[in-house]
Amino acid sequence: MARMGAQLRRQDFIEATVKVIAEYGAANATTRRIAAQADSPLASLHYTFHTKDELFYAVYESLINTPRQSLEVTAGGTAAQTVGETLRQAVNWFMTHPDLAIAQSELFAWSLRNNPAMATRIYADAAQATEQTIKKIEGVRLDSAALTTVSRLFINLLDGLLIAWSAHGDTERLKAETDTACQALELLVATFETVPEAVSA
Repeated sequence: MARMGAQLRRQDFIEATVKVIAEYGAANATTRRIAAQADSPLASLHYTFHTKDELFYAVYESLINTPRQSLEVTAGGTAAQTVGETLRQAVNWFMTHPDLAIAQSELFAWSLRNNPAMATRIYADAAQATEQTIKKIEGVRLDSAALTTVSRLFINLLDGLLIAWSAHGDTERLKAETDTACQALELLVATFETVPEAVSA
């Protein structure tokens, strides 16, 4: 059998970790279980990721980047409406990947308890990625402070919706709550965009 490329092996371990966390929780996601899920020797896992924290951070990076790369941000209506639609797309992506939604919540809760520095880094990375996504939306005119505020609300709404969904499991309720969240986000963006520029003396 041909040797598996390092990048492919790395991705296999990330995907296996997501499945194990979704089934057993982050606290019970042992490297032995992860290696077994990936159908790989335990030594290979430890060679690819030297520590469990390193593996968990790689998983979270994937959970930040993969949905963002899948979003189709297209202008339609106002810029504020497009920002709201971007949130809806993000929720819809996780609806089609429920294991990833569970793993994201589990992993962040685990990092808050066991590695607060990693939790801080994860949140900063997510905020930066969200800002970059919003900045790419055609017609969005937000200054730096407004962009930070909108991005933070975007993350808080997305995380809150996914955590609530993991508790109630009702997809129709998630869709209805997502509609409300998108409207709130649109209103915030519209408020920032309608603030008149300061008149020079």
